[in-house]
Formats: sequence, C-alpha cells, structure tokens
Amino acid sequence: MKKTELREFFRDFRASLRVVSEEMPGLLPVTVLSALVDSAFPFVSIILGARILDRLLSGGEGVMTLVWWMVGLNLGLGLASKLLEQYQVTQRRKSDNLTDIAIVKKCLTMDYQQLETQEIMDKKTRAVEGSRNCGGGGGTMGFLQELTDGLEYGATIIYALLTVSRLFVRGDVAADAPVWVRALDSPWAALALLAAALGVTAVCIPLTKWVNKVDMEMYEGGIDGNRRFGAFYSLLDYPVGKDLRTYDMAGMVMDKFMRNEKTKNARFKKNYMREQMILSLIAVVNLGTVLLAYAFVGLKAMAGLITVGAVSMQVGAITAFAGAVSRGIEMLGRMDLHRKYMKEFAAFLDTPSEKYNGTLPVEKRDDGDYDLEFRDVSFRYPNQKQWSLRHVSCVLPKGRKLAIVGPNGAGKTTFIKLLCRLYDPTEGEILLNGIDIRKYDYGEYLSLLSVVFQDFKLFSMKLGENVAASVDYDPERVWACLEKAGMKERVESMAEGLETGLYQQKEDGVELSGGEGQKLALARALYKDAPVVILDEPTAALDPVSEYEIYSRFGQMVEGKTSIYISHRMSSCRFCDLVYVFDGGCITQTGAHEELLAREGLYARLWRAQARYY
Repeated sequence: MKKTELREFFRDFRASLRVVSEEMPGLLPVTVLSALVDSAFPFVSIILGARILDRLLSGGEGVMTLVWWMVGLNLGLGLASKLLEQYQVTQRRKSDNLTDIAIVKKCLTMDYQQLETQEIMDKKTRAVEGSRNCGGGGGTMGFLQELTDGLEYGATIIYALLTVSRLFVRGDVAADAPVWVRALDSPWAALALLAAALGVTAVCIPLTKWVNKVDMEMYEGGIDGNRRFGAFYSLLDYPVGKDLRTYDMAGMVMDKFMRNEKTKNARFKKNYMREQMILSLIAVVNLGTVLLAYAFVGLKAMAGLITVGAVSMQVGAITAFAGAVSRGIEMLGRMDLHRKYMKEFAAFLDTPSEKYNGTLPVEKRDDGDYDLEFRDVSFRYPNQKQWSLRHVSCVLPKGRKLAIVGPNGAGKTTFIKLLCRLYDPTEGEILLNGIDIRKYDYGEYLSLLSVVFQDFKLFSMKLGENVAASVDYDPERVWACLEKAGMKERVESMAEGLETGLYQQKEDGVELSGGEGQKLALARALYKDAPVVILDEPTAALDPVSEYEIYSRFGQMVEGKTSIYISHRMSSCRFCDLVYVFDGGCITQTGAHEELLAREGLYARLWRAQARYY
C-alpha cells in the first residue's frame, strides 16, 4: 500500500470509528473486551492442557486441580463471550438500520432537482450497495465485524508470543551435545523460525490484495445488474399489472429479466472462481507455516530440550500465531475494501445541496397579502439544450383566481415547478413581495403554497394522515376539508372512517378510484390552508357532475386566497379572473375569458376546438 493510500486508509478508518462511537458509544469498549476474551479462550486449553499432560507423565500429582481450573476458566470465558456477543449483535443490527435511515433521510431532504439526475441516482445506488453485504461485504456492519476480528487477531498474536517466548530461553544443554542440538537450543533458532513464519505469511499480502480487487470488480459489476433487477421487480406491483396483462407483456418482461440474470450470474461466477483459486493459494501458504512450526518443535522434542506437554503447547501457540497473522493480513485487506464501500455511502450523504437556501423569514400575514411575480424568467432542465420557458414575465395578483392554459409541452407544469422552487430559474428571478424567493427560508416559503400536482401521490397510510400530511391531525378540520372536496359521504361509508388504511397498508386497505384520489388530494391542499393554492389539472379524473360541483364551490374554498389553475378543460377559465395562455414556453396572451374570446388567437382557437364537442 502506497503512503498516500495508507494515509487515506487511516483517515477514513478514524472517521468510521468516530461515526460508530457517536451513534453507539458503548460498542467499541465492548468490542475490545470481547476480542480479549475470545482470543484468550483457546490459550486456556493450550497452556493448561500442556501442563496436565506433563503432570500425567510425571505421576499425576495436582492434575485434578489443573483440570478444574481449565473447566472453570473455559466456562467463565465462554459465558462472558456469549453475553458480549449478544450485545454486539444487537448493536450491529441497530447500526445496519442507521445506514438505511441515513440514506432515506438524505433522499427526502436533498434538492428535488438533484433527485432527477442520473448522477445522483447512481450515487444513491452505490451508497445502498456499498452499505450492504455486496461484493464481499460492506457498510457499517461489515466494518464492525472486521474491527472485532482485527482486535481478536491482535490479541491472539500477543498471547501466542508470550506463550512461545519460552522457546527463546536456553535450556540445560551439555557442552558435548551435538551441534544441531546446541543450535536448536539457541534463541536465534527460535527467532529464525519466527522470521520464516512471518516471511511465508507475508506472501498472503499480495494474494489478499488480489482477492480485494476481485471483490471490488464483483461490487462494481453488481451495481448495474442489481439496479436492473430492482426495475424488473417493481413490475410485480399491482398498479402495473393491468398494462402487463392487457398487452400480454409477461413474456417480454421475463425474457429481459432472464437475460439480465444470465449476464449478472456469468460475471459473478467468473469472479467467484477467481476468488476461490486465490483463497486456496492462501490456505496452502498457511499450511507451510504450520509445517515449519511442527518441524522445529518436533526436533526440539527429539533432542530432549522440551517436554511432551511443551511440544503440544508450543505447536498450538505457533499455529495460532501464524493463523492470526495470516487472517490479520486478510482482515486489513478487507478493511480497506469496507472503507471503499463506506466511502460510497459517505459520498452520497455528503452530496452538497445545489440550491441556495436563504435565511429570510416569510412575513406572517392573516390577510394573505403576498404578491408573486415572474421577472424575465427562462429555464431549461439539466443536460437539456431546449428551453422549457423563455422570457416569462407576469404578476400573480393576490387574492385572484388565475388560469394557465395552453397545448401540451407549452411549459405550464414547469412554470408551477419553478413557483414551488422544485427548480430554480436558469435566468431571471421570481419575486415574493419584491424579494427573490431564493433569499427566503425554503421551508417557510413552501408553507405559503398548497399544491395538487397532476401526478399527485397518496400514501399507503391512514386516510386522515393523507389529508393532514401528518400523523397528528384535527379530525373536525379533516372532515370539513373532505366535505369541501366532495369526499365526505364516501369516507363516512368506510367502516373505519378517517382511520381507514389506503391501498396495501392493511389487509382491509381501501382502493380509491382516480376521481376519489383526486378529491382526497384536493382535501389535502385545503387542509394546509396556505394563502396560495395551485391546482394542476384538478378535475381531470372527475365526472362532469363532480367537476361542476367542485368548480361551483371553488370560490368558497379559496376565498381570500390566490388560486392558480392549470387545466386542459377550457370551461374552468370561466371561473377565473385572469387567464395566461402559454405556447412554446412563452406567455402569448393575457386577459379575462370574455376578453380573450373576443380576440383572434390561440385561446379562442382552443375554446372553439373544445366547445364543438359540447
């Protein structure tokens, strides 16, 4: 590992430790204690077992005392190990949930315009994949497991070195003993063995880096395949089922699904076989270390330099030492891999907001006196060359009912997205009471707007929660809004009323029709009681009678508020004070309904084209 990589490794390692200690302050001390206990566990049998063997061979005096010590220590350490393990498992599951919660929270709070970009979607996918066990293991769970293993390997190495330290002590060897016996009795022989064991084990370093490279390739290759799998899996949801069955698309979907799986599995199989081959080489190297230990200790036993029990103890200790060093090297490689996975997770969470969030508070006014103005606004979507809006200037008079009409693709919905600050203008500015809306606190600015989007969403929650957009709500106020939206009688017919679950939230969840859903979305906008109400195709899914009832009550619903309607049904314009006609991203006409009809222009053509069918 290069110096820069090493610095990066320890920097990210410290950052990961900080995250763990902040979220779960008791976990790190318990992890250290658990490593000390688990690594000491086998040495009880190694050391006391050797003593018991020597006592048996020399007459058996004091054997039972040693046996009881071994049993007691094993029971005590075993119980402590299980208790510590249980605590760690609980905390690690908590840490796994924390990563999921962090990703969800980031998605819910980042700029809307960022969520629509391919770059951010890729970063999110990499964060999700990196935070879970993909390509060899990743995320906080994997990091904690590797940290625990690393501490255990370190403690095992220390225990083993203390145990084999007796090999460095000279025995009582006669001066006329053979040369090879005196050589084996020398501390340098033990040091040479240790160096040879480390040298053989060092071969594992490049092999481990090779394994990590293969794991990273598996991770990278799995991202696209898993994303495609998620897209296919979403087709199982019931809203998509109608189209799949009507157009007999099941065969096509399954064909594409199986092709994706075949490609993904072939890539995985290739990398998996490479990984197993490398792991087999590592196992052979480790076996070489064990053979060295057996040869050295066996020769010392043949020369009478150590007892039979000491042979057992030293072989066990050296084997444990070599295994811990080998697995420790592998662990460091995996830890580096986990660091890279967690880096993907951190990169997504650290994605900065592109949209400027001002700090000015919005003046609270009971009279709804808020003036909105578009001043020479132009806009095009990210990575698009074509302008969606061009040089749009208009005033949205307070307390008036405004209509926005025009053909498809004229820029009507984009106009609303800019007004809601889902996007910021590419050029120009939008003003609230003479101040650029970007300078206001975003949350406070949004509190001024109640919106029913054309593609509104209701959630698989309780009906009352959907209307109030909150778990806590005022039932009387919800009922009043449902009545205004023409949905009260339908909800009263439901057995659980406002507590009724929508869609699949409960087994008896209610499926709403398109018109019922639209009325519920309208009730949600009314419940918010904001001074500006925006309705994008508010009656598109309603039957003519329901549409007439809604429009006939609109004046009462939005009394004293600024209301903006986008609709392809030209009849809605008769209820409005002012109409803006969009065409090609520009406002081409402005005026009241009768005034625009009297002119020859796009509005009159749209009106006549629709009126001929009535």
